Amino acid sequence: MIRDALTTALPVLRALGEATRVQIVGVFLDRGGSATVGEVQAALGLPQSTVSRHLRILLDARLLTVSRSGPHRIYRLDVPADALDALDAVITEVRACQHP
Repeated sequence: MIRDALTTALPVLRALGEATRVQIVGVFLDRGGSATVGEVQAALGLPQSTVSRHLRILLDARLLTVSRSGPHRIYRLDVPADALDALDAVITEVRACQHP
């Protein structure tokens, strides 16, 4: 059971295994779940190419979705429910192993 949860959670954990991507997710959380490349760039002071590269990794890991609004691409935090459930299961198991 926990092995299945770990396997399901692995893409999310890999995607969040880099500090810049964690900061980018933080920007999405601060902004209610959505942002453009320019908004992420402004919030973190990173070059557009760096932000775009990290957004692509988050998209490939299925943590984000993207839509168009005129000339802008709007990225939205949209982690699949099965991945969130798997993360919850892993956290629950880790908590159970902690000493009081």
